Amino acid sequence: MQSTAGAPAGAADREPARRVALVLGAGGVAGIAFHAGVLAAMSESLGWDPRRVDLTVGTSAGSVTASGLRAGLSAGDIYARTCGQALSPEGAALLAASDAAVGGRAIRRPEGRPRLVPAAPGVVWAAGRRPGRVRPGALMAGLIPAGRIPTTAIAEGVDALDGGAWPERATWVCAVRLHDGRLVVFGRPGAPPATMGQAVAASCAIPGFFAPVEIDGVRYVDGGAHSTTNLGALSGMGLDLVVVSAPMARAGSRPPLLPPGFPAALGAVGRELNRLQLGVEARRVRARGTPVVAFSPTPRDRAVMGLNPMDESRRAPIAEQARQSALRRLERPEVRDQLALLTD
Repeated sequence: MQSTAGAPAGAADREPARRVALVLGAGGVAGIAFHAGVLAAMSESLGWDPRRVDLTVGTSAGSVTASGLRAGLSAGDIYARTCGQALSPEGAALLAASDAAVGGRAIRRPEGRPRLVPAAPGVVWAAGRRPGRVRPGALMAGLIPAGRIPTTAIAEGVDALDGGAWPERATWVCAVRLHDGRLVVFGRPGAPPATMGQAVAASCAIPGFFAPVEIDGVRYVDGGAHSTTNLGALSGMGLDLVVVSAPMARAGSRPPLLPPGFPAALGAVGRELNRLQLGVEARRVRARGTPVVAFSPTPRDRAVMGLNPMDESRRAPIAEQARQSALRRLERPEVRDQLALLTD
């Protein structure tokens, strides 16, 4: 965050420094591609550089994108990387170390039968002690069997990209403490110490899929188990603007028509619940005087995203579709007025 310490004479008479936060939500591979499209559109249309934002908040897929921005990757390079296009020389140099650390390792499910026991049954006791404080997703994360796929490649790749140090600019990475279902925001004052790679791996540890990430003896899972954006963590911070990319919600306010087929209908219900949660958190932030502008998938975006958020083959089409949708929205005068702070 910016400070007035050491400001030149007369600085107190000027307009105070404005503070902007970027919130990047969960969403798997599809979510990373959606973020790439939205950020590319905002950079192209507004000339805004999200690398310079005062505070970045990442959850799950959003934490991966946040780590790239904080390492110095431009919106254009993140988009190019997602679409398989040529990167700038600066972007290619930044990613070389990360690619070398990961070494092309694919995510593979371990052999053998999983243990069909709850990952953290004590979360029920924690929920009983704090009625209403443990979110349903966090409760479920403790009650289903722990995932077994390691997140080692994620942690090593991010630490190689960021040099193992926490970014200088304020960066929050959201995860859920498995044993009691509490939200933990790494990088926020008072949070447990962790490398950026550890925090991002914890934030990405989808319950039942990835193995929980242990940091200093405590196990963590995907921050999306608490909220797919964790926008509510910014309430009362006195920010001047919050921009949100929410891949797991949906654009629009009209009740959706459930598509045929159980998987599609279940996905639509999930998006609606995420939209409602995003609305609750946005109202909480706005009630304290901070404007919130959120980008969520349009019907056309959702059609391209499909039902499997981990489908690598859809990355480029999703990013391009999200970019086009965001560009169209950014043509609207009322939206440009809301985001005028980014072009000052």
